[in-house]
Amino acid sequence: MLGVLGAVALLCVSLGAVPTHKPRGASKAPAADTGSDQTDAQRYWGRSVTIAISGIDSRLGVKQAHADANHVLRVWLDQGKIEILSVPRGTHADAGFSSASLNIIANYRARKGREAYLRKLAEMTGVGRIDYYIEVGFSQAMGIFELLGFRGSAATTLHVLRTRKAFGIGDHQRCYNQAQFIRQMILKHFPRSEGALDAVALRGALAIAETNLRYDVAQMILAALRSKGFPRNERDISITLCPRRHRPQQFDLSSPAKVVSLGKKLDRKLQARGALPRKPTFRVETYQQRLHRMIVEAARALDRNQPARAIALLERPYEQRAWLQLPEERGRQHFMELMCATLIEAYSATGNILKADDVRYFLAQMGVPMYLNLGVGGQPAEPAHLH
Repeated sequence: MLGVLGAVALLCVSLGAVPTHKPRGASKAPAADTGSDQTDAQRYWGRSVTIAISGIDSRLGVKQAHADANHVLRVWLDQGKIEILSVPRGTHADAGFSSASLNIIANYRARKGREAYLRKLAEMTGVGRIDYYIEVGFSQAMGIFELLGFRGSAATTLHVLRTRKAFGIGDHQRCYNQAQFIRQMILKHFPRSEGALDAVALRGALAIAETNLRYDVAQMILAALRSKGFPRNERDISITLCPRRHRPQQFDLSSPAKVVSLGKKLDRKLQARGALPRKPTFRVETYQQRLHRMIVEAARALDRNQPARAIALLERPYEQRAWLQLPEERGRQHFMELMCATLIEAYSATGNILKADDVRYFLAQMGVPMYLNLGVGGQPAEPAHLH
């Protein structure tokens, strides 16, 4: 799933800090695009932190995940600059398939697993290693788009950032559009990142995504970037496609109105080319019924003293934050609370206290007080294994 990565821009303003790369000399980025019509080779030096941002195409309840959006943010701490290094999903990566057409980076994640995928992504972008990862699927993308201010147009934003058939250069333009969305959201939101509301939004975004990046670590990089005056201008964030074979178009993706307008233009192009789907690919009623059946079956499994069965049914949808694809807020809340309560009971019944605490902590981050882990002073306690 391709466009989701753009949604993580709220996270990107904070990407995180403890392990740093210390290159011996200056690093020259290949033909970095600053997001305007001008391109130049920028030189980077000093300590850096790398974060992989992956858009995961994983169907409801399915563990296997294809990496359809592949971006690496390299944050240069001593310079106060950010590189966005982006790999189109069809780029060759030998995943061990007999068919050459299947050996692409999108399939590498599904075939080899996350750790191998991150190593391959580091190799393809030339960053050496990946320090942190952020993965989002369809549902998580919708939630983060809304945190970024795209409430009411999240589905359109996802559609725009996933579209490739409307462009002559196909996936290279799609990949670049995702990187541009990340870039434009960082430039838009970073100046407000010290505010209390943005801190709450950041906590929410980190809770929604699947990531090893902690909130306190994220705040460290915010402070490091601020200390360098970031962003001094738009050139403090560059975009590089890996490999770079085409010169992509530039689009303004900075507001819901701009994205909705672009979406209409792209749909007209798709319709003219006969590439617009005749039927909607997502039906809310069908999706909600599937979620309902999963939760009911899991609850019945608990009644039969089969907590492992309940976990097998709900663990992956919980990780996917599956309720976020529902458009109505009350419905989302209802399904989230039911799913989480069932999982807490199932994990507790199997003695998996750490996972039960994880779910309680997530609910605390989402503002559901009845499941809080109360620490000293009555404050929500972060599970010990996350420290």
